[in-house]
Parts: sequence; structure tokens; C-alpha cells
Amino acid sequence: MAKEIPTNPFAPMEMWSNTVVTVKDGDSTKNVDAKQSHIRYVVGEGTAKRFVDHGSGMHEVSDRTIYFTPAVHKMMEEPFHYDGSKAEQIVGEAQTEKTKNLKRMDFCEGHEIVEVSFQSPGVECCAMTKEEADKHGVPLQFQAGYLLGRSDGMLKIALTKTELETGSSYYENIHVIPEAVVSSIQCLE
Repeated sequence: MAKEIPTNPFAPMEMWSNTVVTVKDGDSTKNVDAKQSHIRYVVGEGTAKRFVDHGSGMHEVSDRTIYFTPAVHKMMEEPFHYDGSKAEQIVGEAQTEKTKNLKRMDFCEGHEIVEVSFQSPGVECCAMTKEEADKHGVPLQFQAGYLLGRSDGMLKIALTKTELETGSSYYENIHVIPEAVVSSIQCLE
């Protein structure tokens, strides 16, 4: 009997920024405009207050803050976790305008962005006693990214995509996952 995969409570999000990258052009290099995209899970939101002196006195400025992480995991009988040392944040409306909330759908061939759940013994977890750690099995990890391909029993997913103004794309933070440990694949749109 197949084990039911719990639904990941953290919402996937695609975020991007404009950047300049250096590329080789024959024997020389040149700088070109590019768009760098990341797939992350939103793990929290908040509002940060700060005070700015515009010359005519102090004014309060409130900025929205989004906290996100590249992966989440679940230990048996425990809530979902994420590695706090890998959590990041973006602040301000200008940054949050360059984000897109993604929706989960059934897996469909040829889709670029996917979420994969798989058993991963390499997941870092929370603080626990030696006895608690000894009781735990292999956690279920959820990772979302750009599907690069499936070959030789392996699934390749990149967490970062850089698109050059020329139309070429490059991928970073590539994870190679054996398909034998994959529990589910969902498309994100």
C-alpha cells in the first residue's frame, strides 16, 4: 500500500531580479543584461518599521518583509521544518513586485517548474537529544525548482535560472535526485 504524502503547507514562489552577468565572447568577455529567477518557499511575512529623516522631520516607513527558504522537510510524526541558516528575506514593495505565487498541479510532462518530494538522508534538522535523533528515520524533503531533465534514473532540478538578453539560459544550484527515492512530482504554475 502506498504511503500518503503530506501536503507541504509552505507556498512556492518564483522571484526574480535584473542583473548584469559577464559572458565569454570568443577570446574576450562582455557584460550583458540578464534576469535571475529563484524558486523558494515562503515561510513567513512581516512588516518592518523604520524612521527616515527627509529634512523636514522624521517620517515612519513600513516595508513588507517576506522570509523564504529553498527547501522544507518533514520528519515522521513531526511538523514541517526548514533549515533556518538557509532562510533569506526580501524587504520592500519594489522587491515584492518581482515575485509570483505558484500553484501546485498534477505532474505534466514538459513543464519547466516542478516541486519534488523525496526521501533525503542529507537533510539538516532541528535541535534534538541524542535519543530523539536515534529514533528518526529518513525525512521527506520538498524542493521546488526548474526541471532540467530525467535520465539514467536521475532527476535534475535547478533552484536558480539566469536568462541572458540573448535568450540563452544558465542554471545554478543543481540537485541530482535518484528517481528511486522520489515520492511525488507536481507541476508549479
